[in-house]
Amino acid sequence: MLKKNLVVSISLIFFSCANESLKPDTFPRDSVQRITNVFYGEVVSIQNVNIEGSIKSGIIVGGLIGAAAGSEVSDSKPESEIGAVLGGVIGANLGGNISKNLQSVDGVQITINMDDGRTVSVVQEIGDYKFSVGDLVEVITTKGKTRVSPSGVK
Repeated sequence: MLKKNLVVSISLIFFSCANESLKPDTFPRDSVQRITNVFYGEVVSIQNVNIEGSIKSGIIVGGLIGAAAGSEVSDSKPESEIGAVLGGVIGANLGGNISKNLQSVDGVQITINMDDGRTVSVVQEIGDYKFSVGDLVEVITTKGKTRVSPSGVK
């Protein structure tokens, strides 16, 4: 009974894990009230992409669930240990793939000619704003992460 409760608890944790938003109009709480670097440029290319989900949480949870299930294969200690190891490996593999697929999102790769002469590319989740070639944009960098937003500059 204890193992079943553990499996259910771990499953709930796994399915409640959420990705941090990668949308240009959503900011994590720790980036609020921070100075950011803003650069300006013009969109020269747009390409739709798929952003893979994280496999870390799925590997951990899948491994734990698989190990718990595998340890139940026998009343013999050596066989239960072998079952736990094999179940953990299989569970980690399955959990990682499930997590990757469940958490994947549609994204966009935006290539920008910057005002300083550089050309940069930024990948981000598709937000409410639809970019077009020729749009003037702000390229905003905070704590090593970069976002592209429409520019208010005309």
